[in-house]
Amino acid sequence: MGVITEEARLWADREYPSFDFEVTATDIAKFAHATGETNPIHFDKEAAVAAGYSTIVAPTLFTYVVRMHASAMVPVDQLETDGSPSADVPPLPTRRAMAGETSVVVGVPVMAGDTVTVGKRLAEMYEKEGRSGPLVFVEMEFTFTNQRGELVARENFTRIYR
Repeated sequence: MGVITEEARLWADREYPSFDFEVTATDIAKFAHATGETNPIHFDKEAAVAAGYSTIVAPTLFTYVVRMHASAMVPVDQLETDGSPSADVPPLPTRRAMAGETSVVVGVPVMAGDTVTVGKRLAEMYEKEGRSGPLVFVEMEFTFTNQRGELVARENFTRIYR
């Protein structure tokens, strides 16, 4: 096969710059509304406090908002045809990309007022032969921590190139 070039192999275990995301109650409410959440702990501080939280709490997969917000905020000429930032994509002789598997380990809840830091690395890159030709699997690992250094989530995301 040999789709992964030597230049692309140099990306193995690549660490990307981390970024911070300041979480607001409005961000949480937007995500909760968009995902059909109705629990008042996502909208009302008093309800969140009554449920044992210090303030409004985000739905479990809110980290998706955090990851997508800052990492994709680049000029349009720095995006691939699938919308992913060019700086994230190893130099591969492929024309198409699709999402693969995603797994998330959830830690402490995200609260309004938190600053979530996202760390990112290219964890693994490998190829397989598919029915339509060679496929390259690029596994990214995202680590989300809050301002207290607590793990909020760890996400492994695979993108498949062909």
